[in-house]
Amino acid sequence: MLPANFTPAYLRQLELLKIRSRRAFLGSRQGGHVSPKRGHGIEFADYRKYELGDNPRHIDWGVYARSDRVYVKRFQEEQDLSVLVLLDDSASMDTPSGSGKWQRAKDIALSFAYIALMQQDRVCVSIPSSGDQPFSSGPRAIHRIAETLESATVGAQYDFLSSAQRAISRVGFPGVAIFISDLLMPLENTIAILDAMRARNLDITVVQLLGPEDREISEGAMVAVDSETGEQLEIVVDQRLREEYRALMDSFNARLVDYFHSHSIAYVLCDARQPLTEFVVENLIRTGLVV
Repeated sequence: MLPANFTPAYLRQLELLKIRSRRAFLGSRQGGHVSPKRGHGIEFADYRKYELGDNPRHIDWGVYARSDRVYVKRFQEEQDLSVLVLLDDSASMDTPSGSGKWQRAKDIALSFAYIALMQQDRVCVSIPSSGDQPFSSGPRAIHRIAETLESATVGAQYDFLSSAQRAISRVGFPGVAIFISDLLMPLENTIAILDAMRARNLDITVVQLLGPEDREISEGAMVAVDSETGEQLEIVVDQRLREEYRALMDSFNARLVDYFHSHSIAYVLCDARQPLTEFVVENLIRTGLVV
């Protein structure tokens, strides 16, 4: 059963979209993406000299008439694409509780899965604390993925970095990787996850999902709790501290964006309050990940 906000109208919008890879990858079967492999696709690639055993239907008789030489046409084969959606399920993704950030992250992951399945691709929505998830294909797989996402929770005490790296290592074919996270973790952990994706020759897009509480803190006395470790600190927030926090967040994100740009990683920022349709149909198209 799909979530209530995956209405027929929204699904029709998703069916008009297609995940686009910036590079051509070899797939495992016929699909809708141009492959480096020369075969029996519909997109012309080049010519080569006729060899004994070639299919006569591929001879270009126009070239033969002009040059008295026999050449056959070669075509770009179209194959499927491997799509890994890695979903951050660490505690910060639902902090503060009820912020809507976790639910929005699951909705975005399910939207990617639906687009990929409808275009005959293989997709894995990986939630590290939920164990290894298989790659699936075919439209019917969306219901199993939806059930897995619906039952997934955040906040489990586990090593997210190691679990994410293990999920990435299971990718058998190079393809597209989409990392959905607030990125509110040590910078070196984010880089380690992305480096693992780069080592698998994946075309990477990062979707950073932030709520209003991630960008601003309120003034007054409070107990700050690290959602990942549980460590507590009593503080009094004034205007100066709010400005320092904002500056630190800006500096942290700037370092992330610099890393993305230097390693050709696509990046898009999502406000958890932004309507799902607006984000998927408008913001993602600007990144070039979907067309």
